[in-house]
Amino acid sequence: MNRSPLYAALFAAVALAGTATASPPDGTATPRAHLKIDANQDGAISREEAAKHPRLAEKFDSLDKNRDGKLDASERPQHRGGREHGGGRGGHGGIAGLDADGDGRISQVEAAKFPRIGESFAKIDRNRDGYLVRSELRAYHESERPKREAERAKRFDEHFAAADLNRDGKLSKLEVEEKMPRLARNFAFLDEDRDGFLSKADLKPMPHR
Repeated sequence: MNRSPLYAALFAAVALAGTATASPPDGTATPRAHLKIDANQDGAISREEAAKHPRLAEKFDSLDKNRDGKLDASERPQHRGGREHGGGRGGHGGIAGLDADGDGRISQVEAAKFPRIGESFAKIDRNRDGYLVRSELRAYHESERPKREAERAKRFDEHFAAADLNRDGKLSKLEVEEKMPRLARNFAFLDEDRDGFLSKADLKPMPHR
């Protein structure tokens, strides 16, 4: 059974859940608004906190890159200069906004303002002309997809193994209650075949459309 939000809850419940190091992604809130959303002031936005803000709640799963059920500083939504940093025209996580001189391309100096792009500039600049254009950014993003998916799969396997206390390849309700209490309340819903266990297949997210 596939449920992407519950897959995110799995990541949040395991103590070893990692944090992403990506640059600021999609979103609709300013840093000041983030302070209001982060009710407990722990530096991250939980799913419960985001639920009070419909536009943010709608984008929560796409923003939660490491699937840990919360948005940390690198994942939370931001505005820059009144424009959506992560969405809007141009896409690519707001990278179009780096084109400060409006010439339709991004120089190495402009790219330096976005570390993840600046550090990979040479790899992205396929024609070696010293500028990045949309097609090069898109091609690079697609080329990195297998790597990102492999990293997510590895983290998922590690988190599942940490919860599988008796190493039988499946999670009992007791294991879930002990290791991932936030997921425990959804145990019956996830356990569609009613065998009393959750397999990796039960926790896999739905494929993106």
